[in-house]
Amino acid sequence: MIRAARAVLVVLLAGCSSLRPYQNVTPENVVVRSKLESGSIFSSMRGAVHIHELDATCHSNYVGTMKLDRASVTLGLPAERASYLVFSFDGSSFLGGTSSSTSAGTVLKPRPGYRYEFTVTYKENIYNVVLRESDPRGGSHEMPRLQLKGCSA
Repeated sequence: MIRAARAVLVVLLAGCSSLRPYQNVTPENVVVRSKLESGSIFSSMRGAVHIHELDATCHSNYVGTMKLDRASVTLGLPAERASYLVFSFDGSSFLGGTSSSTSAGTVLKPRPGYRYEFTVTYKENIYNVVLRESDPRGGSHEMPRLQLKGCSA
């Protein structure tokens, strides 16, 4: 767990130069709907989801990042393979030159034929990440976020 947390921290602190775009797999089975608000006209908020593959021992390997620069983005994660998704929220102030950053992660092991929807919000220093799973027959339910420390890839 510490190793994975360090890997995420390194990626976030290294800046844009070390981030690489996530190369989708097919089918696209995940939708991320985001609404990010800084709470002030003098600041801005950016979001991204950093995707990490997890091996059988729950060690992570960074594979790419998708910016949350639209209201909805889709991506494909390999079915039956655990991934660790880290949603990062980075804010900056135009006048004071200050910046802020926070993140929330979850483990997801998509099932074949199922679809997953994340609703990600950030407003006035409060973030929320909600995950829903939809089965092929049309049923849908909310799923808890799974922390990396409880991983069982």
